Amino acid sequence: MFQPLLEELARRGHRVTVISYFPRSESAKAKKPLPTYKDINLRTPDVDVVNVIDLKLVKHGFYSAFLDLIMLQRFATTSCETALLRNAAVAELIRSNETFDVMITESFNTDCFLSFAYRFNVPYLTMSSHQTMPWVNGNMGNVDNPSYIMTIFSGYDEPMNFYSRMSNTLAWLLCNMAYEYWYRPIDQAVADKAFGLDLPKLRTLAEQSQALLVNTHASIHGNRPQLSNVVEVGGLHISPKINPLPKDIAEFLDNAHEGVLYFSLGSMIKLTTMPKEKMNAIVNVISSLPHKVLWKWESDRLPYKMNNVMAKKWLPQFDVLNHPNVKCYFGHGGLLGLSEAVYAGVPMVLLPMYGDQFHNSYSVKARGVAEVLAYNDLQDEQFLRRALNEIFNNASYRENARKLARAYRDRPSSPLETAVWWTEYIARGNSGSYLRSKGMDLPWYQRHLIDVVLVLIIVSAVLIYILFRFFLIKLLLSLLRAVKGKPGSEAKDKDKRKED
Repeated sequence: MFQPLLEELARRGHRVTVISYFPRSESAKAKKPLPTYKDINLRTPDVDVVNVIDLKLVKHGFYSAFLDLIMLQRFATTSCETALLRNAAVAELIRSNETFDVMITESFNTDCFLSFAYRFNVPYLTMSSHQTMPWVNGNMGNVDNPSYIMTIFSGYDEPMNFYSRMSNTLAWLLCNMAYEYWYRPIDQAVADKAFGLDLPKLRTLAEQSQALLVNTHASIHGNRPQLSNVVEVGGLHISPKINPLPKDIAEFLDNAHEGVLYFSLGSMIKLTTMPKEKMNAIVNVISSLPHKVLWKWESDRLPYKMNNVMAKKWLPQFDVLNHPNVKCYFGHGGLLGLSEAVYAGVPMVLLPMYGDQFHNSYSVKARGVAEVLAYNDLQDEQFLRRALNEIFNNASYRENARKLARAYRDRPSSPLETAVWWTEYIARGNSGSYLRSKGMDLPWYQRHLIDVVLVLIIVSAVLIYILFRFFLIKLLLSLLRAVKGKPGSEAKDKDKRKED
């Protein structure tokens, strides 16, 4: 989702230096030369950032959030060490006298790259390719109330009951504590090696972000309170232009009058690592469909014989989804592909595997445009068969998908224009400290009114105690007077004295 913004900035005459694992390809350079766009490539033979998920290792259960946190931390350390300690071009940049007007960095699982903002004394903004991480909301001072805002690790449950709120709150606390006391010390050590021990704390640097661009939209994930500089640019990677399809794919889709299933689990999942019983279930269901299937596989040939399937190693996904004969998208709930399906108005069957995919999948299910499968249930063919039959034969999914597409597209300006404006605005130096949340200057207990609540509780308790004591004493005195004032009580006292 980052590349369209970076290329657009270069097209507008800005000098853009990009440190990433995804440099522009030679064909892209030939097709669209950008003289002011400079790549520093982080990819090496021993660091693969594509096709890295082994499905035999995917386990789902109450401990999934722990596994996700472990995986993210491992990726963060690899990314930081690769870029800051092992890349000669990055080391040369750090030593150089380069100057910049603004820096854009990914807001995900590490703050180590914020050290560049300190090194070059440059304002920066962050971008998130998915729903904002809990610790990022903390960095910005953005409202992140777990009583009604689901964390990215909690899936999706609307409305939340007591159990959901409890588990969501615990997940929110776990994520923030893990990031603060586990991720950050490791990242700090790597950044200190690269930039020196005078580097400020990464937490301090993280709180200086002047804007956060988020790849979400309220139509999918729901409305929530945002600071004015936390800006939704969901669909930034989506081009409004639909390109012609390759001839063989176009013919395959054009002739599929009964409707087409488009099947893709993205670029990071190794389908060849899927357990045999699960893959057999998928193959059995897909081969028996009365529909054609366009399947993104890891090569151009499937190891299974299916007459209704065309397999390709690479597919122009957005252009495929906009073909009128594509009636269902079978994916894993990754936000880029899911957003493209929402934009195109295509109903979905989703098989979330990890990370934000659960939250994304259940979000669109709540909109009535998707069916969600559990990976653990995949080996039972009836679940996939029922989900596909529901999408293809229930017209409400198609109608809801069209409504969601209209809401998703209808905005004051395009996501790209919005992102460009914010980048140039911060580069012009007009934002300063004006956009910073005042809550970031308060300790956590003041920001959450813990001190105020405690004082109110203590004062209330003291008042209740005083009032109780006052009324209790008054009541006792009243009772004593009442006892003394009873008729016959004086005569009884006289008789008693006489007896004495």
